[in-house]
Order: sequence, then C-alpha cells, then structure tokens
Amino acid sequence: MDTSEALGIALTVAALALTLLALYALVVIIKAVREIRIAVEDVRVRLVPLLEKADVTVDAANVELLRLDAIVTQAEEVGEAVSSASDFIRSPVNTAAQGIARALRSFSKR
Repeated sequence: MDTSEALGIALTVAALALTLLALYALVVIIKAVREIRIAVEDVRVRLVPLLEKADVTVDAANVELLRLDAIVTQAEEVGEAVSSASDFIRSPVNTAAQGIARALRSFSKR
C-alpha cells in the first residue's frame, strides 16, 4: 500500500465522518426547530387571550379616566361659580363696609 492509497482511504474516512457529523447536526437542528415551533404555538395560544384581556382592561381604564375628567371639569365649574358668587357678594359688602367706615369717621370727627 503506497501513500496515495493511504491518503485516499484517510480522505474517504474523513468525508464519511464529516457526512455523519453533518447528518447529526441536521437532526439536532430539526429537533430544535420543532421545539421552537411548539414553543411559539404555546406562546401564541396563551398570548392572544392575555392581549384581549389587556385590551379590555385598557378600555375600562379609559372609561374611568373619562369619568374622572368629567368629575374634575365639574369641580372646576363649581369652583368658578363659587368664585363668581364670592365676587358678586363681596362687592356690595365691601361697598357697605366702606360706607359704614366713612360714616363712623364722620361721626368721630364731630
């Protein structure tokens, strides 16, 4: 057996080993892809109902925020009405108080 025959046998064995290694890697990759597909399906099955629940929750929160906004708006309107009423009442009272103060000053000077 000369060198070329030994080299041919060695290369054939190496090619066979690399082919077997490639087949093993292919089997491992196929198994991993199947597991990933199962995991993705599981996530999809669980995630869709969770997203629907989150959508309902966000809608409910928006309704409550709109309600709260209406309450705050009403409180602001009441505050403005009280302020206007206070100004309306304060003006005649201040005028009367000034008139009384002038009258008292005029009586005290005499």
